[in-house]
Amino acid sequence: MNALLTSLCLLILSTTNAQKGDELLVYSIKGTVTVIENTKESNVKIGKVLKPGATIKTQKLAKLTMVCKEGKPLSITKEGIFPIVKWKDSCSIADNSMTSKYFQYIWDQLYVRSEDYKKEHPGEIDKNERIDAPVRGEKILEIEFKEGLDTINYATGIFRLSWSTNIEYEGKYYFVLRDIKSGKQVYNDSISGNSILIGDLSKYMQPGKSYNWTIAAGKTGISEGQVIKYLPVRKVNQQIIKLQNLLDVPEEKGTQYFRVAYLLEKSYYLADAFTYYQKAVNTSPDIAFFQEKLIEFKKMFQLSSL
Repeated sequence: MNALLTSLCLLILSTTNAQKGDELLVYSIKGTVTVIENTKESNVKIGKVLKPGATIKTQKLAKLTMVCKEGKPLSITKEGIFPIVKWKDSCSIADNSMTSKYFQYIWDQLYVRSEDYKKEHPGEIDKNERIDAPVRGEKILEIEFKEGLDTINYATGIFRLSWSTNIEYEGKYYFVLRDIKSGKQVYNDSISGNSILIGDLSKYMQPGKSYNWTIAAGKTGISEGQVIKYLPVRKVNQQIIKLQNLLDVPEEKGTQYFRVAYLLEKSYYLADAFTYYQKAVNTSPDIAFFQEKLIEFKKMFQLSSL
């Protein structure tokens, strides 16, 4: 009897472990979609975690896109009732493409904001904010750049070139813009503050050329290595259309805007990413994660005043 009980316990445990991590996460919804869990039926919302024991119910014309933690999107485009276990063997991916990396990111971000996670880790998401301690004892002024500003693909839109210093500095900076190929200086100015709108430099650049910008202060040498690839608007628009059509599953407009924004950011189209993050928030203001990402993006690149 003890052996039988032990075997039964092991079987239950192995079944539980096999299902652990098999959840799907709601990414996009069109129309009326509900979920049945423990005989209770409720409306589905973006970010909802769907466990193997749940069942999805879609009405006529409804479309639902879910995400596996591996980074694969799965969709329902017809009316019916669908147990989540239907997709238990559907989450494997052939390669770690940019699209799968995006959906892995979406999984991670939405999962830690889900009710399931909050119940298991109360208050943990609030601990993500970190306040940097002031730098003490530093005597050598150094200019620092955000990692994401190494290269910028730019055609139009609002975005700042920005920098910071390791200690407080209230003096002026000397900004220089050069044509990389010829080495010719095309613009220079003395600047108060630690940023400049890239749009203000457009008149000095030619589409199809690359430029590097440098910063110096009275107590520092020249800090350089930041590159602007000034592109024709047509080329950027083609890139955006390509990203919009990259995914062959149903998406709401807001979730599409956010996906395009994220992929533009990773491809260094930062001004366009800013525009599309704003579009995502304006289109889907009820999705807190979109708002949080926009705030984070604006803070990172000193766009809070725009």
